[in-house]
Amino acid sequence: MSILKSLGIWAALVAVTLGAPACQAQDQAASPKIAAEIDAPAGAAEGEKPDGASPGQRLEALNRDRHQIALALTEPIAICVARDDTSHAAFHGCIDWHSSVHATWALVAYTGLTGDQRYVGLIEETLRPELVAAERDFVNRRPRFEMPYGRAWFLRLARDHARVFDSDLLTPMADDIAASMADYYQRQRPSPLTRNYDSASWALLNLHEYATWRGDEETVAWIEDDVRNRFVGYGLTCPFEAERDDWSDFIGVCANWAWVAQKSVPEEAFVAWLYSFMPDPSIYTPVTAPRTAHHNGQNFSRAWGFWSMYEATGDQRYLDAYLEHFLTAYERPETWNGDYRRVGHWVAQFGMLALILSSARKGYQMHRVWKP
Repeated sequence: MSILKSLGIWAALVAVTLGAPACQAQDQAASPKIAAEIDAPAGAAEGEKPDGASPGQRLEALNRDRHQIALALTEPIAICVARDDTSHAAFHGCIDWHSSVHATWALVAYTGLTGDQRYVGLIEETLRPELVAAERDFVNRRPRFEMPYGRAWFLRLARDHARVFDSDLLTPMADDIAASMADYYQRQRPSPLTRNYDSASWALLNLHEYATWRGDEETVAWIEDDVRNRFVGYGLTCPFEAERDDWSDFIGVCANWAWVAQKSVPEEAFVAWLYSFMPDPSIYTPVTAPRTAHHNGQNFSRAWGFWSMYEATGDQRYLDAYLEHFLTAYERPETWNGDYRRVGHWVAQFGMLALILSSARKGYQMHRVWKP
């Protein structure tokens, strides 16, 4: 039965569309204003971005509006999760399997970040046990399906769903996927220069986080060894010429290269390497005129990596790069809540991840879903 014909989910979608209660339209209209308030310290004229606003002040303002920003991002996400764009059992919205997976993750992450349970019904209907079982069988019979990109997103979904819903529903499928990814990279050694759907940086950092959470020390050890030898030991300084303007990618190559290194290398060694690898993040300017549909994801995905650099170093330049990229994207809702096929089915999820990552520094702990 179509998810949109399910009575419980239809009610959930009414709540999403109408605002639950009546706040959704206000939030969408307000989203550029939130970013403007983040940019301006007290006493500044509306819309002004004074030179005196420090990265720390802008981060504090972001923290004040974090839940409202997250809610605005969920609008296109919830709509696309509930659609019947494909014939997949659970992940049938958002045009393709991987986008549906990271959209479901984003709703789980929103629930954990805010404690707001408005999407719990939609999440539970999407992840009914029999549908997850069908997805597991489908993926296991197709070893190259969504390898590695979509599989990496599923690992993030499984871990955070377990943390928020106190459930191991997705863990068996995630364990299968983790094993398949480990086998893939044992046969095909990872390269930091792989891009977009083939990005080894994205795949390995998610596999590393999942294996750490599962206590799989063997997998953690070989990932860290490969990253030390093949990523940190590569001897390249970013941004290399090709990434400056020629690539209209959705995953920032150098920023996520640094993120997986930060996960895998002791902090002192990582910091020393980072300052030779990317000594000046200001050389990266946010994308303001995307050349392709995929290019709309570049700002948010670079923000992921810039946050990891700031987290490791405390260097305000990396924080400023994070804020510039996040806010440039967020202030342009047409790049994440615009045309469905180009951006509406996927970019907001990238924004949610960028927002979630910077939540941890303020002592963020995932809320658990209340169960009677």
